[in-house]
Amino acid sequence: MEPVWRQQGRGRGRSQEAQGARFRPGGGRGGRTEAPHSAAPLDKFEEIRKSNQAAAQRLVESHVSSSSSDDEDDDDRERQDGKRGQILASTFTTYTNQTGGDATGLVRTGQYLSDLFQSGALTCLICIASVKRTQQVWSCCSCFSLFHLPCIQKWAKDSVFLVSSVTDDDFGQKQHPWPCPKCRAEYPPSAKPNRYMCYCGKLQDPPADPWLVPHSCGSVCQKELKPTCGHTCLLLCHPGPCPPCPKMVSVACMCGKAKPLPRRCSNKAWSCQQQCGKLLPCRQHTCSQTCHTECRPCPRVSVQSCVCGRQKAERPCSSPQWNCQQVCGFPLPCGNHACEKVCHDGVCPPCPRSVSRTCPCGKTKSSLPCTEEVMPCGDTCDRRLSCLKHTCSMRCHRGSCETCRQEVEKECRCGKHRKLMPCHKEYLCDSKCPKTRSCQRHQCRRKKASVPCVSCWVNVR
Repeated sequence: MEPVWRQQGRGRGRSQEAQGARFRPGGGRGGRTEAPHSAAPLDKFEEIRKSNQAAAQRLVESHVSSSSSDDEDDDDRERQDGKRGQILASTFTTYTNQTGGDATGLVRTGQYLSDLFQSGALTCLICIASVKRTQQVWSCCSCFSLFHLPCIQKWAKDSVFLVSSVTDDDFGQKQHPWPCPKCRAEYPPSAKPNRYMCYCGKLQDPPADPWLVPHSCGSVCQKELKPTCGHTCLLLCHPGPCPPCPKMVSVACMCGKAKPLPRRCSNKAWSCQQQCGKLLPCRQHTCSQTCHTECRPCPRVSVQSCVCGRQKAERPCSSPQWNCQQVCGFPLPCGNHACEKVCHDGVCPPCPRSVSRTCPCGKTKSSLPCTEEVMPCGDTCDRRLSCLKHTCSMRCHRGSCETCRQEVEKECRCGKHRKLMPCHKEYLCDSKCPKTRSCQRHQCRRKKASVPCVSCWVNVR
């Protein structure tokens, strides 16, 4: 049996053949024919086809126009990159001519220059806004960060104001330094930025030149290189640190044995790899290290004499000088006395008695020989006593002055009583101490408050 979809239709589902016989000549009722209705669908199909073609054409044209604009953007970007490369090359030309085209020392400086040409790469850390090439800027000498000139001026003013308000008793009278917002390097008050200068500091208000580095004057930097070598920077006015010195100099090795060789000034220290052989400070051994700048202390041990030369002992060669703690005893130039200083080096000092001496109270001077004693002058001593209030009333004398015996009115420690008594004595009354002990519950109640109040020893039940 055939499937349903292949069977001949009935009623409304009659086959196409039966329907076709209806319109054939002589078929159907009375052999009538009907006109075909295919003109309207053909016109609608043609209309849809044309609209689709127009839409496709518009899509192609839009794609071509967008691709051409991308090509134009790429061309502009290539032109900008080429222009940037020319500016960087002109900035580095005087340096690379000295190095034979080697630009390894320009990596750090080149990064600062590249950031200047990239939109939004540099940001003012004060206002958090981009630094543009047409704006006035200030560059830190320590971290080389760029800030807007108005921003850094306000920062310096506010920093000094805050420090003065906290530390100064006389507010605003002292001059305080101000720090960099990024690296905190301190600048003196006289270094407050008040002008827009180029990086090298030669030109004020440098004009914006499209063929120069932004904020640059275009002339040679000529800043003194660090570490100081006597040469100056060869780059054109630039941001960031100056590169290492590229000049060639003829230098000997660190120990000085080998012949001088041409070297870069920034890397002129070199070793010949030979043994140093210099005599060490101990004067007994030589340096066994390879070519270097400064010799290390001698690591060996040897017999060393003391400073005065009387004793010997094994000592590290790195510290050859030592004292034996004995009195020198060497005869002085006067021939009558010996040196009384402890073990020392060099010549003994002159005899202390041979110089101008004074009487015991110090009022009269004399130039007697060192063998004779200076006699008291007979005047009143007048030296300050131990109480630091009165002077000695005795005649000029040797030795210490007596205790002060002048009567003065003194007050006891507790401050309740006053009494006339010798100055060298302390007045202690017989009143009991009313102060509270450390327990904060009982009184001291001790007489003669010369002893501090004791802690509580009463057993509290």
